[in-house]
Amino acid sequence: MLFAVYSLLGWICESTCCSIQAKKFINRGFLNGPFCPIYGVGALLIIKLLAPFSANIIVLYLASLFLTSILEYFTGFAMEKLFHAKWWDYSHRRWNIHGRVCLGNSLIFGVMGVVVMRVVHPFVMNILERIPSFLIPFLAAGLAVYFIGDTIVTVHTILDFNKKMAELQKVLDEIREKSHVLLEEKKRNMELAIESRLSADRKPYTEYLEKLRQKQAALEQNSKLLHRRLMNAFPTMKSLRANESLARMRAALQERRKKWRPKR
Repeated sequence: MLFAVYSLLGWICESTCCSIQAKKFINRGFLNGPFCPIYGVGALLIIKLLAPFSANIIVLYLASLFLTSILEYFTGFAMEKLFHAKWWDYSHRRWNIHGRVCLGNSLIFGVMGVVVMRVVHPFVMNILERIPSFLIPFLAAGLAVYFIGDTIVTVHTILDFNKKMAELQKVLDEIREKSHVLLEEKKRNMELAIESRLSADRKPYTEYLEKLRQKQAALEQNSKLLHRRLMNAFPTMKSLRANESLARMRAALQERRKKWRPKR
């Protein structure tokens, strides 16, 4: 129950901050629903491990800072290895470690740890203790089923998204290869007679290139709803295997948004 509550509070904080910066609603987080599991895990670690230091605000702050930074670093590392993508990147910020954590965020997380332990957690426990004890197992079971279901859907979406990016990257690479062949052929055959004689041989290349470009446009334009949510939720996400494809899909999505916007 505490995991669900703090995951929800984390989602509210993340989505609010990102939405204000983007000037539009952003459903922030790994899962599709209104939960950020990393905040749930972080809050539980602070509550369970740092309770002996709750009276000493300085020790609590520093311990929260280091604990949450370690969690964020290894979560980012694990997600990169599992899904071949860098979900957030602090490389442009000073005092970062491999772009997974940065000093600015860690300082904020330290403050949040103190606030959770000293202010939020007593309030949350007071609310949860008001729930009839016989309801707790059913609520917990329902939330567990929800988290498992949302995780399955999210993982499937990410794998499907990675497959689409890999297919688009293959098309882009093939377009470059075929275009290079045509360019080299044209350079080698400067005389008009040779150009005329070889034009029929070059036609299959040009037709195939056109089909590849049509496939490229279809892959870039026809993005699924959950794919678009991932790109919106993690604007700095980078694919470790097909980042060019991801960049093109983002650009296509931005172009579609421009067309959707009403003209003033």
